[in-house]
Amino acid sequence: MNVAPVYTPPPLTKPQTMSDVTFRDLREFIYTKTGIYFQDNKKYLLESRIAKRLQALRMERFEQYTDFVRFNSGAEEEKKHLFDAITINETYFFRNEPQFEVLEKTLIPELAKAKGTAGRSKLRIWSSASSSGEEAHTIAMIFLEKIKPKYPSMDLEVVGTDISPSVVETARKGVYREYSVRNMPKYYLEKYFTVSDGRYTVADAVRKLVRFENMNLYDQARMRMMTNFDVVFCCNVLIYFDAKSKIQVVSNLYNSLNRGGFLFIGYAESLHGISTAFKVINFPKAITYKKE
Repeated sequence: MNVAPVYTPPPLTKPQTMSDVTFRDLREFIYTKTGIYFQDNKKYLLESRIAKRLQALRMERFEQYTDFVRFNSGAEEEKKHLFDAITINETYFFRNEPQFEVLEKTLIPELAKAKGTAGRSKLRIWSSASSSGEEAHTIAMIFLEKIKPKYPSMDLEVVGTDISPSVVETARKGVYREYSVRNMPKYYLEKYFTVSDGRYTVADAVRKLVRFENMNLYDQARMRMMTNFDVVFCCNVLIYFDAKSKIQVVSNLYNSLNRGGFLFIGYAESLHGISTAFKVINFPKAITYKKE
């Protein structure tokens, strides 16, 4: 009996080194789409991350990949993978605890006073680089535990956005591994999570306060739709932008805030030389920027 031969795809070969010309072309494409800029000394980093996409697409040359994402009308799905590849999604619950303490003990009481006590009021907070959702869910838990008992008439809406579609999907599911909860206070872990087979699922009471969207902070049209926020968190994002992109993004974040609203950025970041529109407020372990 004759048996039809089984097709075996050709073995993958290691992609060639990315040429300087291809690096510049791909860097410019990424910058145009996201505002993220890879310095010359980061060529090796971009090459190593994109190499995995070449393997997935069975391409051997970086030039092929670059032309594909730049010029092929059917590359929209691959652009999502590209944005996943170039972004770092290092986060966990209660990561910037001093900022959360300032939010709870100083900013929200100030905002509550400004909003007044008559009727119901809503606090709107934007986690603008929410990654897999730990920051946004942390804010919601703090609200339920610390804020709602003091201000029972106050409601909360947290919007989490990220450029990476895969981490947004993780955030929507609200299911995490032990790494994400490693710094979680035990009380919060026991009260706001269910645990099964090493997976930690956020309670519905927390999840219903948060919604997640896929969004590019460099997208001017989308940014103009993000308005009326009382607090914006944009931590560890500006470090990926050049000066021009930083100015554009920070200006948009300023416009997203209500008068009297606050902006948090990462500890290693600064608005020096980027914006003078905010009033800088220093706390013992945190800095916030106020829109007056």
